[in-house]
Amino acid sequence: MYPSIRKFSALLMTSAALLAGGAAQAQSGDSSGGWWPPSERGYIALTGGRSHFDQGRGDAYSLAVGGFWNSQMGLEVAATDFGRSSTADAYGFSVSGVGRLPLNDTFTAFAKLGLQYSRSDAGGVRDTGFGETLGVGMDINLTRQVAAVLQYDRAAVHFATGRDRVNLASVGLKYRY
Repeated sequence: MYPSIRKFSALLMTSAALLAGGAAQAQSGDSSGGWWPPSERGYIALTGGRSHFDQGRGDAYSLAVGGFWNSQMGLEVAATDFGRSSTADAYGFSVSGVGRLPLNDTFTAFAKLGLQYSRSDAGGVRDTGFGETLGVGMDINLTRQVAAVLQYDRAAVHFATGRDRVNLASVGLKYRY
């Protein structure tokens, strides 16, 4: 199986499991307590953009599932493919705390800080490890449930040559459920 198909399959399976968990919680009618935010404040986001790291640049995409305990604080789980350059390929899975600040009915600023497990392949040498991830961005509300997302993320990714900071500027859509 090709590496890109394996990554996409893992991304799809992870997302399906997270959505099933949120749906099960919503079905149970219990929206209080627990470590996962209530399902009526949940979202799923798909973003794409361009990444930059020492080994090159690549087309990147990310799929995130999250939710908020209140109007400002939440939790997000994401899978990100940082792209493939001529010499390297990297992806990661992260868990981040998210803070948001509604500026008005249309714009909401957010910031996130978390931990990421990354895997890379540079010149046939694979490496894995944990590192920090952080991001800032803006939601532009198109409807009550759909928002355009502009964001900038920075993550520590492990390569065989050491840890590298990967910068990712992206745009996408967020659906609130």
